[in-house]
Amino acid sequence: MGTTRRYLGYAVTCLALPVAQVVVPPLAGRELPELAYYLMLFASGAACLAALACLRVPTYERRTMVCLALGLACWFVGMAYAIARSGTEENLISTYVLFVSYGVPLLYAAVSTRDEPSMPSRRIVDGSLLILLVILCYLGVRDLRDANGFLKNEDMVWVVIAFDVENVFLFITFAIRSLTATEEREHRFFRLTTTFLGLYAIAAGIHNRDELHPNLPIFQQLADVLPTVPFMALICLLHAQRHRRPFEPTRHRWARQLSVSLAPGLLLAAIFALSLGISETQRTFGRVVLALAMLAYVVRVTQTQFWFARTRDMLSEALTAVERVSLLDELTGIPNRRAFDKTLAERTKEAAREGKPLSVLMIDVDLFKTFNDTRGHPAGDVALRAVARLLAGTLRRPTDFIARYGGEEFIALLPGADRLGAQVVARRMNRAIYDAQLEHAHGIDGRVTVSIGVATGLPPDVQNLVREADQALYAAKNSGRNRHVSGNEALEPG
Repeated sequence: MGTTRRYLGYAVTCLALPVAQVVVPPLAGRELPELAYYLMLFASGAACLAALACLRVPTYERRTMVCLALGLACWFVGMAYAIARSGTEENLISTYVLFVSYGVPLLYAAVSTRDEPSMPSRRIVDGSLLILLVILCYLGVRDLRDANGFLKNEDMVWVVIAFDVENVFLFITFAIRSLTATEEREHRFFRLTTTFLGLYAIAAGIHNRDELHPNLPIFQQLADVLPTVPFMALICLLHAQRHRRPFEPTRHRWARQLSVSLAPGLLLAAIFALSLGISETQRTFGRVVLALAMLAYVVRVTQTQFWFARTRDMLSEALTAVERVSLLDELTGIPNRRAFDKTLAERTKEAAREGKPLSVLMIDVDLFKTFNDTRGHPAGDVALRAVARLLAGTLRRPTDFIARYGGEEFIALLPGADRLGAQVVARRMNRAIYDAQLEHAHGIDGRVTVSIGVATGLPPDVQNLVREADQALYAAKNSGRNRHVSGNEALEPG
């Protein structure tokens, strides 16, 4: 019932002014030719206020609503100026410029995407370009005025066609943006504005042709009552669409590409279309304005290109940082197993290419489960960080690599190190941990110690070094711990 009542209210709102246009003159007992224009002024002003009120509604995007309000304000000022200066019988050329200018802020809303930067310099360039487009519009129609500044009757047809082209152009543009929107607020704005522009194109097309068909009373009546409908419908749409609704953006790549390509294409098309109206009488000034508009357009495109390049570089740096963090062990701060696997693959290829040996050291903290059970996991984490730091400190060459393999296990990679060299490093590791005297009540001599398995291979037999080092580690543990074992050789105490 509530929904029915609400939509009934919307219908009454849309039809109230047309009904008033039909009913008031008979009730007044005389013709009121100016009533239609005052009702249009009221409708456009009310729509502008409604758009401004939506700036405080969080479900509407502020930038696009400002553009809509500016467009409606241009139309309102144009109507007010027409009523104040030229009455209802003649048409000042300046009023046509204002009516055409209502589409400039809307065009800006259509060509501005969320992917483009928003900064003071960009807004200055955009504002300058919009002003230049309005000047180009004025230059295009200036020669259509008579000595008193009114539109020549013989040029009325071309002006009407120009209005129709603008209205259809805006409708198609907003329809495309509605179909290609990637965000719910964006889709809501372009959907409701597309509806408004469609209604406005129909109403304006009929209204602008009333002087072309003076012998059709029904056409004249429609021309008077229809123009208020789009504005009142816009008010209803803004009210009805203020709540969030489920939205599923289109997944087609062509839609995304079309949306992004609208900005440069439409602005260039607008500059080109408006420049066609520049005549020989304003050749110098017109060319200067056109050159400035093209310059502003080029600056705008350049700003976008620089922004995309900077964003690409920032994204590349961020991805590098993320990858670097993803390759580090969160607890110990040394590389993790993923980093080791990546490095092992690279070093294996290098060993095979250069014909040099490759050694792997599998390292395990002795009796670490007992350490955690007796002293707790926080103390165990502290001990692991200390062991990682001590082990990393024993590596002397830049190419040597150590990582946390998992739990209390660490693994070292020694490119170019033969069996004897790997044993020297393993012995150094055993001694460094033992001499650090990290307290462990149930450890060897009451200290934290490590057992190490050493494996060395020559190309092409370097694929199974990790497995061989792991087997040597078990041999070291089974033989008393705090020592290293190199492959299947005799045990060597640390």
